[in-house]
Amino acid sequence: MPVFRSLKSTIIWLFIPIIIVFVLVTGTISFILASQQLKENSITNLNDTIAQTKSLLSDKLTAFIAELIGLENKSEWISIMNKTDDPGVPLDPEDYIFMNKALDSYFERYSMLDSVLFYYNAGRVSLFKQNNSLISTVNISLDDYSRKLDSDRLSVIKWLNIHDETGLSTPQVISVYRMFGIDRSETKGIFMMNLKSRFFSDLLNNAKISKNGYLCIVSDDGVMSFKHVEEKYDIDEAVLQKELMTADKPSGQINIKNKYGEKMLIVYDTLSLNKWKVAAIVPEGELFNKVNSIGLVIITVMLLVIIFAVVVSNIVAHIITKPLIKLTQTVNRIDDGNLAIECNAVPSNEIGVLSRGIQDMTLRIRNLLTEVKEEQEKKRSAELAVLQSQIKPHFLYNTLFSIKQLCEMEENKDAAEMVTALSNFYRISINKGNEVIPISLEIEHIRNYLYIQQMRYGEDFIYEIDIDPEIMNCHIVKLTLQPLVENAIYHGMKQKRGQGLIRIRGQLANQEVRLYVEDNGNGMSDEEVKAINQSLREEEDSGNVLGFGIGNVNKRLQLNYGACYGLVYENRISGGIIAMIRIPFYG
Repeated sequence: MPVFRSLKSTIIWLFIPIIIVFVLVTGTISFILASQQLKENSITNLNDTIAQTKSLLSDKLTAFIAELIGLENKSEWISIMNKTDDPGVPLDPEDYIFMNKALDSYFERYSMLDSVLFYYNAGRVSLFKQNNSLISTVNISLDDYSRKLDSDRLSVIKWLNIHDETGLSTPQVISVYRMFGIDRSETKGIFMMNLKSRFFSDLLNNAKISKNGYLCIVSDDGVMSFKHVEEKYDIDEAVLQKELMTADKPSGQINIKNKYGEKMLIVYDTLSLNKWKVAAIVPEGELFNKVNSIGLVIITVMLLVIIFAVVVSNIVAHIITKPLIKLTQTVNRIDDGNLAIECNAVPSNEIGVLSRGIQDMTLRIRNLLTEVKEEQEKKRSAELAVLQSQIKPHFLYNTLFSIKQLCEMEENKDAAEMVTALSNFYRISINKGNEVIPISLEIEHIRNYLYIQQMRYGEDFIYEIDIDPEIMNCHIVKLTLQPLVENAIYHGMKQKRGQGLIRIRGQLANQEVRLYVEDNGNGMSDEEVKAINQSLREEEDSGNVLGFGIGNVNKRLQLNYGACYGLVYENRISGGIIAMIRIPFYG
């Protein structure tokens, strides 16, 4: 049997999944596109930050390289260095005044300058200036600086990442220098500028990346970073140097996982003047934190849209199905047999047309049922009349035949009493045309009949009548017991040796009136009883198993009380037959 599902639930279960799928697909696509765009924007912002930092560094550092290169082109410096090459030529005071002013000009032009060193020809010229303090004598080893050069040519500009210049007592500086001489084995001097680390720290820390993201400068000789991050986001400097200094491309991005398992993104670019790497290091989780936020917002919006869709679907389904539900309730009432319905305030649409059609249909059905009921009542009354008219001549024939026999035997008194009993019998039978009489009258009727029959048969049988008083006022179709008693006398007593017994009992059981007519005759076989009961259940006695009177009694009972009532036969335990009448009890 198919499962019933209302139209409202069908609409809801049809549209809600479609809406949910649409929202999920749209939300997922939106999230993917938004996350990709945000990631691209984040990478772009990092690249822009690195590009700005690189540009600023290049501008500043290029100026120092120009100063170092320009030293050879100034005649005053060339003259001073040539004088020191000849041990017999001393430097003039004007030379020292020039060098001091030249160094002072560097500090005036570059605020990020920490100190300047000019050392030449084994210290014949030795100037170191820091914070406006001039030191004329310093002891340094040129070999320490020449070994750090990237080639044998001394004219190469060398950059040193953040370090401590212990020989000059200048901690945390960034150095750039140029050496003088033929080659590494014959170095004559050095010109070095030391830059303040604060300049680099301000530059690197001003870039706002994320809570634990930072900029750094990486070179072969070290890593310059000033921001302290959470320990779990630390990257080993050796690993960082290896990844960046061995990168195939001058710019790009690298994804690595640190020793704490955190995924770190490194976006870098290269300074052309010294091949240092300017890198932005940021945890991927923080960089794409906005992506997660967007995802949360999209999920929240999706949930709200789904909830809204569910509510709207319920409202729409209710609006659509409300008239249909009313129409369904009307049809259910019709199905329950209630045809007295009216469809008030029907909508002016297809449902309204259907409602008015059902109302017109029920009106026609009511009229047809009324007509059918009247026809059936007429038919039932006609059938009862025909059946009873058939019974009356049958009984009258048998009774008159008995009176005739008494008259022939000159039993006039008995014949007169039989005529009196017969008149009483027909008085009750006629009963002013009523087809249904109280059981008390039916019992009086059968007493007259038994009196007539006992007058005829003498001492061949006796009878007993035992009726429960509470059913005496219950009504029954008249002439119900007489054919059964007649059948018991003619078929039960004829083959009986000795005195026969006919017992009539009546009682109330399960809201039914049950009347029993039993005899102590020879009875019938179980197959014959079964055949009789089968014929009683059938509309027609096709096998001629039932007699005329018994068949009519059963039909009249069923016409009045329904097919579930009527006659049932069974064998009597001590011999004989019991005919049971079942009719409803109306107290």
